Amino acid sequence: MNIIGKIFVFAVFVMSLVFMSFAIALFSTHTNWREEITRTADQVQAGKPLGYKLQLDEAKKERETLTAEIAKLTAEVASSEAARDQIVAKIQTALEEKDKELQALRKDKDAREDEREKAQTELAMARTELEKATKTVEELRDDIRGMQAKVDDQVTRTAKLAGELHEKESFLEIATERKAQLEKQVANARLLLKQHGLAIESLPRDHVPTAGGVVTAVADDSIEVTLGGDDGVQAGHFLEVYRDDEYLGRVQVISVKPDRCVGRVIREFKRGDIQPGDRVATRLKA
Repeated sequence: MNIIGKIFVFAVFVMSLVFMSFAIALFSTHTNWREEITRTADQVQAGKPLGYKLQLDEAKKERETLTAEIAKLTAEVASSEAARDQIVAKIQTALEEKDKELQALRKDKDAREDEREKAQTELAMARTELEKATKTVEELRDDIRGMQAKVDDQVTRTAKLAGELHEKESFLEIATERKAQLEKQVANARLLLKQHGLAIESLPRDHVPTAGGVVTAVADDSIEVTLGGDDGVQAGHFLEVYRDDEYLGRVQVISVKPDRCVGRVIREFKRGDIQPGDRVATRLKA
């Protein structure tokens, strides 16, 4: 056998394999339509459905069931449509009533809006008047504060003047009492001197005893000290006032009591403010 014969033999073999593959494929895909149509539930195998005839019967039964349900639903729909019409009629009536109520509410709203605008206008006017009143009140308060300050100042001054008046009255009382004592002493002295053939004008008035005391009260230009007639101090004598080593000024005695006297500060000799507790002396030590 030559080469060409071998080629034909191989070609025949290949074609045989191809046709055999087609035959196997056709056999594997072949469908038994009788079996597919008449297959019952007992003949159903895994992965295969019922026969088409049984499926058709079940479909007819399902269609009859659905038809009955459709008829029932149609009747229910008709009944529900009648109820719906009644409900719609009721709703329509209710809407008409609500529309009337809405119209009434709109009219009421418009009236209330007018009232609100009127009230806002009145409120704006009231606020303007309130602002004016507030401004007026503030001005009155300022005036009252000013007047209160003046009143407080007057009260303070009155209290101060009352205190000064009380001190003056105290000094006046002391002076009056001392004047009475001095008048009595002078009368007694005149009587005694007259009995001895002397006159009070002949006594030396320039002799000032050496004595020291303390300032007990201060009122304007007058002071009270702890030196009196018992210490030899007389009206018209001069006292020197000092604090530690600081010279404060000179006072002239204007009234005398046995244990104290009142003097007036001489402005020409004043060197500082005199306070209670400062020292006084008839003569300063060198």
